[in-house]
Amino acid sequence: MICGFNTEYCALFTAIAAYDRGFKVSFIEDATGTVADANTYEMPGLDIRDFVGSVLNWSKVIDVPYFEEFKRQLAEECRGL
Repeated sequence: MICGFNTEYCALFTAIAAYDRGFKVSFIEDATGTVADANTYEMPGLDIRDFVGSVLNWSKVIDVPYFEEFKRQLAEECRGL
């Protein structure tokens, strides 16, 4: 489970590195944050968390749920043990 700060750097590359090392990765999109915004990148309307979440989701190898969805998935997995 990846959550943290600086979504577009630390959290993004931690998720990629974890997958590369063989871990099953869930990137909790609404449990990340950043000090940057659309003005930082001169991209009006940019939602950094949504953008990073979309890129990781497109990879088809990293799960990108919201926190409530992740809790529900985890509870279902635990019931199956």
